[in-house]
Amino acid sequence: MAVRRKKAPPGKAGPYARSVTEPDVLIVGGGPAGCVAGILLAREGYSTTILEKSRPGYHKICGDLLGARSLQFLHNLNIGWASMLGQGLPIEGIQVLDEKGLRSVAYLEEESGSDPVGATLKRDLLDRFLQQRAIEEGCNVLYGMRFQEFVAREDRAVLCRASTGEEDTLFRARLVFGADGAWSTTARAAGLFGRNSAVMLLAVRGYYRGIRRLRRTIELYPLSDLQPGYAWVIPLSLDTANVGLGIRADVCSRDGVRLQRELSRFVTQHPALSQRMKQATLVGAVRGWPLPAYGSVQRVSGSHLLLLGDAGGFVDPMSGEGIFGALQSAWIAVGVARDALRRGVFGERFLARYDERCRRYFDADFGSAALVTGFLAHPALGKPLAMWGLKQVEKNCLLDQEYARMIAGFFTGVCPRKRFLKPKWLVKTLFG
Repeated sequence: MAVRRKKAPPGKAGPYARSVTEPDVLIVGGGPAGCVAGILLAREGYSTTILEKSRPGYHKICGDLLGARSLQFLHNLNIGWASMLGQGLPIEGIQVLDEKGLRSVAYLEEESGSDPVGATLKRDLLDRFLQQRAIEEGCNVLYGMRFQEFVAREDRAVLCRASTGEEDTLFRARLVFGADGAWSTTARAAGLFGRNSAVMLLAVRGYYRGIRRLRRTIELYPLSDLQPGYAWVIPLSLDTANVGLGIRADVCSRDGVRLQRELSRFVTQHPALSQRMKQATLVGAVRGWPLPAYGSVQRVSGSHLLLLGDAGGFVDPMSGEGIFGALQSAWIAVGVARDALRRGVFGERFLARYDERCRRYFDADFGSAALVTGFLAHPALGKPLAMWGLKQVEKNCLLDQEYARMIAGFFTGVCPRKRFLKPKWLVKTLFG
């Protein structure tokens, strides 16, 4: 279906707007959530415009890690994902290293001939690939275009204004997908930007080249001063890694944690890492970003609007991974949009089924992770319990490979988290 353009109605256009573009769905944000939603909608014949505020070649701050669920999703999307696997590093397992230098390793199982259970890929490569696939499917991707406001709501459409900074454009869309990140402009414009800061995460990362003894494993470092939180080394090659750390925002504020200073201390002083970093050099600047963990956003739908990915708070509260939540929320959103577009109904009440379907899908996994991290954030009990629990987990991982695989699967989401709450695993964790 072709995108329609009409002259702007009198009094509605900004000073530079000359026409109104009329896609069925306007998607704000050209990251994984926005592009996947665009691909799926275009395949069903709906005209779709994607607004990406950055110019081509931008780099978004990210952990650069794709878990098994994200890889499986991308493979099943039939977009030629296999062609990208050679540009990243396949991940075979997880190492957990404590502050005494002790190490446990868990290798995740994969079927012969299947995609790896994890992979690292710089975020700019991922976004560029998905944007190109969206264009090939028929989406109109506009770079350097920032969403500004909802100008007017009509019965069957909503009028929106976007700008390049030099010229305004009006869009009349039946639906808007807000996939524009943690500080979502679409959520703000719709009055849906309530954030529960208690379950927000904060993270910093730097790229380091020349790290010794990198392997095809993620390295996790529980730190006594950062609970609930951890540091990581995520290899992008056998020479370069994304090195960072993350913590809950409420704990960061309460304890006065300065993340860049903590990252510097981690890199230079941790007994399991500092010697390996002696010859490493920082590539570019250390950058920080917020992560709206699941539960931080109270509503993800409104009249003519659905919020996807980070804009909807679909970030794993335990690992901090946002890619899978972005992909899956896009899938759910397209299902709701399909019903709305066929019926011509776009009100709050009808679109609230998106909130319900997201809760039904994410609560068991992300919800249980949020409960665990919330308990560990308790000002008096959280830190000692976290460190005691981590020592128990580490000891069991060293002695029992099945348990180690279970823990690795719990963290990455390969294994359903509710399985870990069964008596067998709880007894093993508590008593060894």
